[in-house]
Amino acid sequence: PATGHSWYKYYTKEPTCTTAGEYYTYCRNCSASQGRSTEPATDHFWVTWKQVFATCTTPGYTEFVCGDCGADGGTTTTPAKGHSFGAWFTTTQATCMEEGMQKRECATCGATESRGIPKTGHKFGAWFTTTQATCMEEGIQTRECTQCSVTERRGIAKTEHAWNEGTIVLAPTTEQEGVKEWVCTACGMVRTRPIPKLTSGGTTAAPAASPTAAPTDTPAASTDAPAAETADKNGKGEKTGGKGEKTGTGETPAGPDDAQKNQKGDAPEKAEKSGSSVGRVLLLTLLPLLLIAAVVVLLLVRKKKARQD
Repeated sequence: PATGHSWYKYYTKEPTCTTAGEYYTYCRNCSASQGRSTEPATDHFWVTWKQVFATCTTPGYTEFVCGDCGADGGTTTTPAKGHSFGAWFTTTQATCMEEGMQKRECATCGATESRGIPKTGHKFGAWFTTTQATCMEEGIQTRECTQCSVTERRGIAKTEHAWNEGTIVLAPTTEQEGVKEWVCTACGMVRTRPIPKLTSGGTTAAPAASPTAAPTDTPAASTDAPAAETADKNGKGEKTGGKGEKTGTGETPAGPDDAQKNQKGDAPEKAEKSGSSVGRVLLLTLLPLLLIAAVVVLLLVRKKKARQD
């Protein structure tokens, strides 16, 4: 039997990626031909030419070329992936005075982020007294932070003077005022106030003002027992038995003999007693003033020395 044709293609123009090809078909056994034919373009065969992977912060891209003709196939891009951070961990603890620091790290690229931790603020304990207040100086209280040992201070107001009950250093008479003295039992400060003169009738005088009152304050009108008692001891307000006259001189009560002397008008003896009384008044007036001046100077010296210390 006949063997049949064995056809093959004979290309006169090879097809490419963009252009069609041409060929003839011949028989290998008898040289028979089917004539001219065309073959369509093969299209591009794209292959990766260059590739850069995306990172946490930069995008990636891929470049393509045709594996047959080398034509540029363009570029595709991929966006940045972003960081993949772990948990925050403390690198520096916050204190009362300084902020702390925390960090976290990206598991992909190892990049780190930092953030501050606010100050904790002072944690003060209770106030305790370091210097007691006195009637002359303010005191001081201190408290301390339990975290950093920083201290705060505040003042304590001065205390009031602790005045004693007072002493009459000069008894009042009808001719002159008396003097009452108070002493602070805490600091030794001395204050004096006048006691009004006795009335012409020899009645009890109004007491001196309290030691806390201003020097110009008017003394209270209530009865002052010590002043009255002293006045009674000095013979104020007692009546003589002779003529019914009130002495009111602040001297020792007059006896019968003195009454007779007064009736006889013994002028030299009266003058002698008057001079003695004036001397005694001057002595009792100057002595407290000198004592007060000495105490004031001593207090000023002690205060100046304390401030220097």
